[in-house]
Amino acid sequence: MFILTPADIEKEAKSRNMPRSELEVPSSVILTFSRAVVEELKIICNLQEWKWKGEMISPYSSSRMSFRGLIDNEYDIAVFIPPMGASPLVAFSEELIFFGAKAIILVCASWGLGKEYLSKGQIHLPSFAIGIDGTSVHYANENWNVMNEPTAFNALAMALRKTGAVWKEGGVGACEAIYRITPELMNEYRMQGCLSMENGEVASLYSLAKIQKIPIGVLLQPYIDLEQGWNISFIDEKYNETFKTQARASIEALKILQQ
Repeated sequence: MFILTPADIEKEAKSRNMPRSELEVPSSVILTFSRAVVEELKIICNLQEWKWKGEMISPYSSSRMSFRGLIDNEYDIAVFIPPMGASPLVAFSEELIFFGAKAIILVCASWGLGKEYLSKGQIHLPSFAIGIDGTSVHYANENWNVMNEPTAFNALAMALRKTGAVWKEGGVGACEAIYRITPELMNEYRMQGCLSMENGEVASLYSLAKIQKIPIGVLLQPYIDLEQGWNISFIDEKYNETFKTQARASIEALKILQQ
């Protein structure tokens, strides 16, 4: 039905005499752009660097680094620093699902809509994603409004409570052009129940979850307060500590999903 699929990677691997076993990934996957998350997961899961062979023959965009470890010395887990942006991130997730991923959690940051909505160090569990993005429409999100995948969402909520995290649930708005965010757009998203904004990755992942029928969840925290504008000092030790909490909650959620 589609011109390109992740199966093309397997075909290319066969032409190179590469067995499928070298392309397979663990059923539990965490995606993150954060060094702090990776360092915390190294402690929790004894992560070791691991090069996923699929990235060498992907037709589009693949991970920058990858790791493997164990949850409770029992469940395999893979952690990837993926490509950034909705389109390459979702294409990469399609590949991971094709080669064995059964649950995916993205741990990253977003643009807060003001401390009244999301305060510094507060984790955002997106209950829905709205707004125009360039990718999720191709995964049947024609109305620019997609709800969370409930299995992963509920597991993450339980995990956040268990870890004692400071968190809120609410919507996230999409805007792929960070230098074109206006006060009017911010207010529009606030009125629709959003706590933060990002570049469309959440909408695309939630849409992918519905198409692929697997649990995909997201944890965010603000690295910008849009009311205050950009200030690099916002990214401080509290920011890194919150990432560590996000990492611990993600592992707890994956344990719930394994059960």
